[in-house]
Amino acid sequence: MISALHGVWCQVADMDRATAFYRDVLGLEPSYASKDWTEFNLGADRIALHSTLRGFAPPHGEYGKGWFVGLRTDDLRALRARLEQAGVTIHGDYHDIPGGVILDFSDPDGNTLEAIQLGVAAAELKG
Repeated sequence: MISALHGVWCQVADMDRATAFYRDVLGLEPSYASKDWTEFNLGADRIALHSTLRGFAPPHGEYGKGWFVGLRTDDLRALRARLEQAGVTIHGDYHDIPGGVILDFSDPDGNTLEAIQLGVAAAELKG
């Protein structure tokens, strides 16, 4: 029986480039780093990066893609500015969901990430 989230990870083609993105652009500090595996703690949770598994065909058929991660922020507007300054691909605009606003963007390997700010509406963040 499933009882909790154990961890979330994705494959990356270039560990140094990916680690720099999560550290320098998103502001996450690695809690463990090696040439094939890097972890970042997010409160009680964690995400990890794994070097592309050569010779292994992921079920979705593409290397370096295939996860969904929602990252909570207290300032989605500031995060968006930081992402834009770093040349990050942003998918669409702010999007209202029940209880908050989301913004989707990609890491250097094309993995889509979602940032969410709770307790606001998209109209408050525009302009």
